[in-house]
Amino acid sequence: MAGGGSEGREPVSTSAEDVAARLAALERRVAALEDELAIHRLLASYGFAVDTGDADATAALITEDGVYDVDGTLVMRGRDGVAAMVRGERHQALLPRCAHTIGPAVVTLHGDRAVATAYSRVYLRSGDDVALWRLSFNRFELERRDGAWQIARRTTRLVGHEEAQRILVRALHPDAL
Repeated sequence: MAGGGSEGREPVSTSAEDVAARLAALERRVAALEDELAIHRLLASYGFAVDTGDADATAALITEDGVYDVDGTLVMRGRDGVAAMVRGERHQALLPRCAHTIGPAVVTLHGDRAVATAYSRVYLRSGDDVALWRLSFNRFELERRDGAWQIARRTTRLVGHEEAQRILVRALHPDAL
């Protein structure tokens, strides 16, 4: 019988212990999926917050002691540092003509900590044209605090930066570095 049949499947045990073990395993898998989804939403929310110039919403995505390192030349510390960047003249000059996008992201969970590696792009409108203004590789180190995921450290490197490739290699081969 094609489609929907049970050929080739192992018989499923229905003992109470087996059902409880399968249910516990399923709960762990669902929790991991929920964590990964929450992290993807957090990363997408960053773009929405900075593109609307909402310094407080942007800062709320970062831990109080978080670090945001852009190319090693601009290092923001804590929520106040990130909020100051959003309120700053350079960022304000981009508004409302910019779009920050992050992804796709590869997320690795470690309990209440996680690492996400992703591309980020900033598009900028000039007249009738929209062009890629910045393309970077990113490493996000995240922590779950008070039940919510937050960015504890973000390292972003412009394509071509001497450290950019290392971000991707580290995601592909975390034990190699």
